[in-house]
Amino acid sequence: MTRLTGTPPAPARIWVLMASAASTAVIFRRGPSRWTRLYLWNTRTDTITPGSWFAGRLYEWSSDLSPDGRHLVYLAHNASRRRVQAAIEAFGDDAMWTWTAVCAPPWVKALGLWSAGPDGGGLFTDNHTLVLNHPASHLAQQTRITPAGFAVRGLDGAEQIHVLSTSLERTGWRVIQRPERWYGSDEEDAFILHKQELELRFIRSPQGGWKATYIGLGPATWPGLEGASWADFDQDGRLLMARHGCIFVARGAKLQQLKDFNQDQPKRHVTQQPCSRS
Repeated sequence: MTRLTGTPPAPARIWVLMASAASTAVIFRRGPSRWTRLYLWNTRTDTITPGSWFAGRLYEWSSDLSPDGRHLVYLAHNASRRRVQAAIEAFGDDAMWTWTAVCAPPWVKALGLWSAGPDGGGLFTDNHTLVLNHPASHLAQQTRITPAGFAVRGLDGAEQIHVLSTSLERTGWRVIQRPERWYGSDEEDAFILHKQELELRFIRSPQGGWKATYIGLGPATWPGLEGASWADFDQDGRLLMARHGCIFVARGAKLQQLKDFNQDQPKRHVTQQPCSRS
């Protein structure tokens, strides 16, 4: 069914997690607002394999990709009656609307599963070791599926992890500035990282939402970087970026489109939203 309303749909929102030890990435494609899809991206061949549609929210900034790119730990939310009822039937858990899971991307099927509270998600310390953003004292009672072949631990006492920062640092980003306060930070108190000739700034609004912006450093200029929702250098040094629901590779001063994700919709949400390089 084609959407025929007068207002064009918003473009897909894209974020990418890069593997640190393989030419592999996982693409999070969000939109419509209650849907997210994962894709597996071979950045050496630019083969992009579509995977699961997820009805709900996958929190890409609380998720992490294993160094070899074979496993993803993610934080998810779905508070629909159907989802809560399924959790009751499967695990006897009537409050499981947020959870942490380990999967083999691009499929979201849980190989390991933990009911989450206000926090969740986690990090890989190697290909088969996970540190979850869950209190260690609660981890046993929150475990719903124990993942085979993984060592998993929670956080002890006042221990903290910053999933987004650690995930980015592992793939070559350097922290230039950490905000004095994570809530309500402004332009001057941004979370700033650098990688080669890119600057990435995260600013948190008083309402609690984060915004990521990119700035080019040095003499090189790249069209479209200002409006990018994601940008990074891949394992071969290419500059890649996402904007307006599409992924591009920079070829000198030009952008070459690799894939338009706007046409890829859940069956009941087909839209007509073109890409733009400007």
